Amino acid sequence: MSVKNLSWAALGLVLSFTSCTKEEVKFYDGKDRIQFSRLGSGTASGYLDSVDFSFAAKGAILADTMFFPVDVTGRAASQDREFKVELVANESLAIPGQDFEFGKGVIKAGSFKGVFPLILKNTKDLETIRKTVTFKLVGNDAFEPGIGRQLKSKVAFFNFMVKPLDWDLRMTRFFGVYSKTKHRFILYHLGYPEINYAATLALEDPSRYIFGGTKFAYFQLKLRSLLDDLNSGTLKPAADDPFTYPLKDENGLNIIFP
Repeated sequence: MSVKNLSWAALGLVLSFTSCTKEEVKFYDGKDRIQFSRLGSGTASGYLDSVDFSFAAKGAILADTMFFPVDVTGRAASQDREFKVELVANESLAIPGQDFEFGKGVIKAGSFKGVFPLILKNTKDLETIRKTVTFKLVGNDAFEPGIGRQLKSKVAFFNFMVKPLDWDLRMTRFFGVYSKTKHRFILYHLGYPEINYAATLALEDPSRYIFGGTKFAYFQLKLRSLLDDLNSGTLKPAADDPFTYPLKDENGLNIIFP
């Protein structure tokens, strides 16, 4: 290669390095971004922007808190940083202060993840109607909004049992015939506001109460054994257990698990 060609090659490398450096500087000079988390880490996973919450299996509590995971894209910081969430009023039926409250969203120092707390209040009217609250991540001094489709979440909350969509298709082999009393018993003893079946492993997300078949098989064994012990008197129910044993459904039939 001639000296002339070497000179041009060297110049090209310098320009290429300079270009990359400028792009990196431009990227890192921008604000860090925040968005709600996806469902799992697989390529088939997606973002669901809505979830149901029922107080029906939670006893006489006055309020409960849901936690929505968020991710930061950019850099970790040496100090805690707050992120901001706003109500989407035209997509919400619930009233701030009366039906719900927003908690404080914080990304801890050195972390790329955090949670947004939503405090739901168990009011009397939830026994007959579903209330909804929709909220979105917005920019502040610490963060810019991230991926557009992962900026909004919606919660429908109520105080009655609603049959899961996947019960007859996937859940019946673990739990058997549906009844509201059985559904309430499941949620009370598992400690979840709701459970749903994940069609694939990538869609499992315990933070949103979505579980795969292996976990449902565990739930089945646990609930069957627990119900047998409670029905026989081998195990005494907890003081706040709302059920009468032997357990029957709303039609007076004995509740069993396969």
